[in-house]
This record gives sequence, C-alpha cells and structure tokens, in this order.
Amino acid sequence: MMRNFLFGLIVTTIIVFLSYHAALWYGRSLFEEPDVEVVESVTERLNAQRIVLVFAHPDDEITSTELIRRAVEEGAFVATLTATRGEAGTQFPEIVDQSYLGLIREGELRQHGFSLGIDEQVVFDLPDGGVPDAISDADLADQVLAELVRLEPEAVVTFHPPSGVSLHPDHMAIGRATLLAVQDYATRRGEAVTLAYTLNSRPGSRRFGGERYARVADLQPEPDFALDAGAELKTRAWEIHASQADYLRETTGVPAWLLYALWTQEYYAVRVIEP
Repeated sequence: MMRNFLFGLIVTTIIVFLSYHAALWYGRSLFEEPDVEVVESVTERLNAQRIVLVFAHPDDEITSTELIRRAVEEGAFVATLTATRGEAGTQFPEIVDQSYLGLIREGELRQHGFSLGIDEQVVFDLPDGGVPDAISDADLADQVLAELVRLEPEAVVTFHPPSGVSLHPDHMAIGRATLLAVQDYATRRGEAVTLAYTLNSRPGSRRFGGERYARVADLQPEPDFALDAGAELKTRAWEIHASQADYLRETTGVPAWLLYALWTQEYYAVRVIEP
C-alpha cells in the first residue's frame, strides 16, 4: 500500500512539474519577439565602453535593468539622465505626503542606480507630466547635449520618440530631444555614436495591453537585439521604487513577479548616428 502511495505521489509530482513548465513555456511564448538576435555582451553589441541612458521619470530605468547590469559587469562606465523627479505621479502604495513625492522618487531612483552600480546619475528639474509644455525639443536637446559632451558616451539609450514605450508625452519628448542631441554630439565628436531605443514586447503589448499598447506596438521599430532578463532584477527594482511598488498590479492587474516570469527579454532597436 505504501508503495502504491509513493508511486502515486511521484506520478502526481511529475505531472504538476511538467504542467507548470508547459504553462510557463506557453506564457513566455505570448511575449517573445520571434527571430530576434539574443546577445550576451552589451558593450560589444553597442560598440561602447561608455553608455548614457536618458529617460523621463524615476523608474523608467527599469526598462533597461538587464542592459545596465551587463554593462556594469563588463566594466563599462554607465550614467543616467532623468528629466523629472516624478513629483506628479500616483503613489502605489501611498507612502508619503504628495508634496514630497518628488524627493522620495528621486531618492528611489538614486538608490536603484546605486544598487545596479551606475557611475553617475543626473536629474533635471523639469515638470513631471509637463515636459513638452515646459520646454521645446531644441532647448531640451541642448540640455541633454551638454551632459553628453561632459560624459563622453559612445552609446546612448533612450525611448523611441514616436512610441515612447507607453505613448507618454514626457517619454516621447525626451526621445525626440535625445535624438537631436545625439546627432549634434556625433558631429561635435567627429565619430559615430550608437543610439539604442528600449522597446516593449510587441506580441505582449498587442495581446494584453489594450488599445493604447497595441498602438505602441504598431509604432515601434523592429527590434535589433534582445537580452535575456531574469525576473529577480526587475522585481527588486519595483521594491526599491517603493512609492511605485504596486504600479503594475494596480494598472494592469498583473503583479510584477508574474509579468516578468513571462516577459523574460529586453528588446532594443539600434541606430548608428554618423557625424
């Protein structure tokens, strides 16, 4: 009788194990971009030992945590430019008086950057949610350009201007301004600069993102390469961004741990900006 019980237990365990991995494989297939090169070395793919990432808000850098991690591990200099302090955001959960949210979110950004090993973090003082209304693309490009000249990157990572990952006006504005800045910077430098756009999973966006993210997927370029990205780094990032820790659950209904168990790659489109 004991033998039959143990046999049944083993069979049940095997079935559960196989079912779990089959479900995981199927779930991941819903997010995976087909036929995209998966690379190991960020510095080789970007042809850069100095990389600057330019985003709009604290927590935007979560889109590129795997790229940052690998670049740091490969000995590259990595810096971030963030246009706003995120003071107009909604708190998920509420952890501070709203009037202090900008201070808190900047602190979360700097703590996350420190945990990733980022060498330098620059935060501008543009209004959260109002970047394109507060400053022209040309003036913002000049602000970004001044930092690029100082930091001397060989590669720059930012948002794709027409899609901005989420159609957020701040994202699209920083993408447009960064493109202008990189074009000017390459000319001043006299050498080509790699410009990489961080992208969403188009299959996942179309299946689960509603009308807005389907539009994002339609606007995005084809990804040129992917990085395998484990869930641990992404979920830790949301924990560090404590004022936004439940953002994904509250806005999509999917907790971070589950989303990143299925969406396991970062995608990038690359342009080489010639002088």
